[in-house]
Amino acid sequence: MTRKQIIKKIGNSHLSLRNGGGYFYFVYDNGSDAIWGRKNTHGVYCYRLNHMSLEQWVSEGEYFLKTFMGYTNGCYKQKGE
Repeated sequence: MTRKQIIKKIGNSHLSLRNGGGYFYFVYDNGSDAIWGRKNTHGVYCYRLNHMSLEQWVSEGEYFLKTFMGYTNGCYKQKGE
C-alpha cells in the first residue's frame, strides 16, 4: 500500500498524506496556506503505512475531511457568507 493509493481511494484532489518521521499526517490544501488562520493538517501516529489497513487510512482521511470541512463551513456561516 502507498500514500498515493490511500489518497486515490479517499478521492479528494486537495488532500495529501505526508511522512512526518515516525508518524504520518494528512494535509488539506486548496491553494491557500490556511483557512481563518488554522493549519489544515491531521496527524496519524503510526510508524509505517502497513501498520494500518487501507480501510483504516481511508477512515482517518475521511474523518479529517468531514471535521475540517465542518469547521470551515461553520466559520463561513458565522461570518454570514
